[in-house]
Amino acid sequence: MADRSYKICLSVATLDDEFIEMRDRLSAVADVTVTGLKDYSLDGIDVFIGKMLDRKALDRASSLKAVFAYKTGVDDFPLDALAVKGVTLCNSHANSRYIAEYAFSLAVTLVSRTAEFDRKMRVGDWSLADPYWKSLFGMRVGLVGYGGIGREIRRLLSAFGIKTYTLDRGKNYDGITALPTLDELCRKCDLLILSLPNTRETDNMINARVLDMLGGKFIVNVGRNNCIDESALYAALKSGALGGAAIDTWREKQRDGSKPLKPFDAPFDTLDNIVLSSHKAMQVFDGHARYVCDTTDNVLGFIAGKPLRNVVDLKTGY
Repeated sequence: MADRSYKICLSVATLDDEFIEMRDRLSAVADVTVTGLKDYSLDGIDVFIGKMLDRKALDRASSLKAVFAYKTGVDDFPLDALAVKGVTLCNSHANSRYIAEYAFSLAVTLVSRTAEFDRKMRVGDWSLADPYWKSLFGMRVGLVGYGGIGREIRRLLSAFGIKTYTLDRGKNYDGITALPTLDELCRKCDLLILSLPNTRETDNMINARVLDMLGGKFIVNVGRNNCIDESALYAALKSGALGGAAIDTWREKQRDGSKPLKPFDAPFDTLDNIVLSSHKAMQVFDGHARYVCDTTDNVLGFIAGKPLRNVVDLKTGY
């Protein structure tokens, strides 16, 4: 008979088929309680699984050992409080390969001006002051953020012989050139692909000064939105100082599907040199199922005494 000494709290918005399978697999080895996203108790709970974690519930947790996020971003988890309590946090990188694919597609769409040409052709407009597009082949690409997504982007680009660079953060840089500063990365590269987490260190990392260094070059962002100063980005795009940008993440996401939402103040939608994307990099078909399955396997491994995967550094936030 299975040892059900572990008590698990599974927090979900909707108990869909993937979460039902997770619950059933975990129930074979532990006592599992399924709750909503709010108003749950962690008293006596050993393992919490969710997309966010309530700080008050954490404060009252008496025996919590590990927390698992069934996603990559951990912005919605109180990292400082977890560190104080000595609780381990794990996330999932199950969709890094697919997010990298989306970043690659945004980069190609941006430099080839495909979206711009499409918009003009829909109204029969052939009159272009500059009819030429650029090729990603031969460009030097800087990867700002070299975690799971960044490494997958590098693999994709390398398959096409595209040279890649990143910032030296003391990691393993086999197959990519690491440069000491962001300034040097900007000078060296023709295009930057951002896949950064939301931390204090990354706040407005791409600001007016950095954008000024990217004269005529390109930016793609599939990381968190806090890393770019949006007003400075608009000014650089409007003036033509920046060649173009493809942005997938913004300050907010649509909550009510019946109401249109433009999650920016500056009129980015009037510019031809930007590709606008509504947080779609992570919405790949079957992506949710991969996150949930990967998290389930990690929790089962933890209960079985195996080493944890994707442990988040609570000091750095990734």
